[in-house]
Amino acid sequence: MSSTESTAYLACVVHVPLFTMQDREINADAWAAYDARVAEFRSFDPDLVIVFGGDHYDNVFLNLAPQFMIGHKAWAVDDCGGKPGVLDVPSDISRKLADYLVEQEFDIATSYDMGVDHGFSNVLGHFLGELDAKPVIPIHVNVLSDPRPTMRRCRALGEAIGTFARTLGLKVAFLGSGGLSHQTDAIFPQYDTAPDEVTRDYIVSGGARGALTRTAFMEKIQTDMDDLSGQLVSGELRVPWINKEWDEKFLATFAGDLTAFDSWTDQEILEAGGGGGSEIRQWVAAAAAAQACGADERVVDYYSPDTATAVGVGIAHSRLRTAR
Repeated sequence: MSSTESTAYLACVVHVPLFTMQDREINADAWAAYDARVAEFRSFDPDLVIVFGGDHYDNVFLNLAPQFMIGHKAWAVDDCGGKPGVLDVPSDISRKLADYLVEQEFDIATSYDMGVDHGFSNVLGHFLGELDAKPVIPIHVNVLSDPRPTMRRCRALGEAIGTFARTLGLKVAFLGSGGLSHQTDAIFPQYDTAPDEVTRDYIVSGGARGALTRTAFMEKIQTDMDDLSGQLVSGELRVPWINKEWDEKFLATFAGDLTAFDSWTDQEILEAGGGGGSEIRQWVAAAAAAQACGADERVVDYYSPDTATAVGVGIAHSRLRTAR
């Protein structure tokens, strides 16, 4: 490998189900930017992929909700916007990573049976094609339920993961999944804001008590997404929660010094970016990891508050040096 060639790469993209559910021409400009990142990723041809995502009450429930988790073995559920399958997790590396993080005083959770949903599989499906096409280590960041980790801690976790990855002597791609401003509370409520006891029971136990089955919960999400997509594509609905000013502030900060995010509070993020805006933690952690692993400067490729996805759609990457 030439010394001028990049050994670390970053791409941060949306995982909103509507983006995948809708015909590509509906969001053609966003897809053009996304496809360019996929092509660049495949040109980079990483030896290892580390993806930062989050769960949406598909596998992590309020009976036990870790802030951060590494999968030593992982599989993806067939959820709305997701791609089912088994991930090829290099457990020898993931275990060493977990040991390293504990040494760095991160109280990291681990799983030998980590279920992931579209918060991971949507992005992996687009970049890899098949979920087991490359060795992948999934990093779960809690962005859904109170209390969420601080932005400073997410950045620090990313830096530690990138520092470890740099010692491997591999080409490593880091993927950040999610964002930007959007609202999720109607579908994925907090414990205290659940609309009824049946829903509250589900987000706590995942349907283990039988009041609301997993199938029924997922079918409702699919129905809600189909209805929302139809209203957005027809122009009947324009969602009020996309915050263009906040999204652009985030992207401008993201392209610069990541420590600037350390002072961003959870309450400020929720008020400005909505419940789904919390997913910027996954971008920041991935970017900090890529930077610590030696990735070049970050570039914002695309932003629009006007897609048919009900999300402020952002796409970003690190510049890629190729051998001459």
